[in-house]
Amino acid sequence: MGCSLFFARAALFAACLTLSGGAAVGAPAANQPAAAQAPDPLVAMFIWWNAAYKQQDGFTAEAFSQYFTADAVMRINGKDRSKGVADLAQHFRDIQAKTEYVAIVLPFIDEFTSASGDQIFTHHFVVAREHGKDSRERVMGYATIKDGKISLINFVSVPDPVEPAEHNGRPR
Repeated sequence: MGCSLFFARAALFAACLTLSGGAAVGAPAANQPAAAQAPDPLVAMFIWWNAAYKQQDGFTAEAFSQYFTADAVMRINGKDRSKGVADLAQHFRDIQAKTEYVAIVLPFIDEFTSASGDQIFTHHFVVAREHGKDSRERVMGYATIKDGKISLINFVSVPDPVEPAEHNGRPR
């Protein structure tokens, strides 16, 4: 790029900044905060799930029904582990009873929503402690969304070694 073309582009950029009040073109003005975006149904559910795990009575069918359809299916590694909100609640109460700690690591490593908006794809970690031993699972898959709630979770989960330099599933 020639020197004159470079300076012409720089001058145009400076003019755009001046006209926009110093903000990048397309960005909200400095005195107007960007709108906070609500988490998608999968992230919202995992935020709730992490808090519910810490409560003795956190996993109830009523609580799950806030995030899941009545007939929701949770499929892990090709096997249906739970069907319906009562089954989901019991499944996670059983896990809660036999573990000292479980958490879905947020934010996800990767996440995107299908163009139609009815599937959310994710890549994340789940960390746990059972009988004093820490573990971590690498999870990938998707959730199908129906009327704003999760109707299917279809994940593949594999053990992933916890490195000493990591904390909560993420490098320090």
